Amino acid sequence: MDYVFPAFGIRFIAIQDNVDTENRDSNAMEMMPIMNVFNEWHAANTSKKIRAVKRSNALAGIYSAAKVVYGYLKGTDKKHTPVIDEETAPVVVRIFEMYASGLSAKKIAEILNEEGIICPRRYAFEKFGHELRSGEHHIWCLSTINTMLRNIVYLGHMPQLMSSSVSYKNHKRYKKDKSEWVIVYNTHEPIISQELWDKVEARRNSLAQGRKTLKTGFTLPCQASLFAPTAAVK
Repeated sequence: MDYVFPAFGIRFIAIQDNVDTENRDSNAMEMMPIMNVFNEWHAANTSKKIRAVKRSNALAGIYSAAKVVYGYLKGTDKKHTPVIDEETAPVVVRIFEMYASGLSAKKIAEILNEEGIICPRRYAFEKFGHELRSGEHHIWCLSTINTMLRNIVYLGHMPQLMSSSVSYKNHKRYKKDKSEWVIVYNTHEPIISQELWDKVEARRNSLAQGRKTLKTGFTLPCQASLFAPTAAVK
């Protein structure tokens, strides 16, 4: 209001606050800096409260995502607990089994596309009416498979608050470090057994270890599984 609007010859009127930038000598315009400070504080305080509520809900195991993970349906209980989707859960199991048997994520995507199995984005659109955005993958691809293979939701655990906005002013999203996630264990029925998950993790770690060895010329010690449930809530 002090720089941009005057530079472009824009007249700003706020009826409720009796503000009209054409009359810059009015009492309302004199109070505008104070009102701006108050509005700024109110927005920041509201954002802080919303973040606190979201964290509290996540710790309580309340599923708050708009879309449910492929393989599950959103439950009708108060916590919206994920319920196994009998139509897509077998596809999830098959993906984990194929990867554990030695197939690459790229090859798995090729097989699913050749068989005409609908990818998660397309399934969500056809089943639930979720929007299909331009630029998104509408077929099975490498990134989709890799994301599924890392998702502990399939073990019956619920990771939430994995991303956040920069601030209440800047809504650009960024991924949080895993140490900042809120994970509640054993909240719903798993699709993947711990045994199958461990096989997939062992292969993923082995491949990652091989890449590090080729890149650095020496081997590094294997890391323990990140998601071993040592407590009910992390």
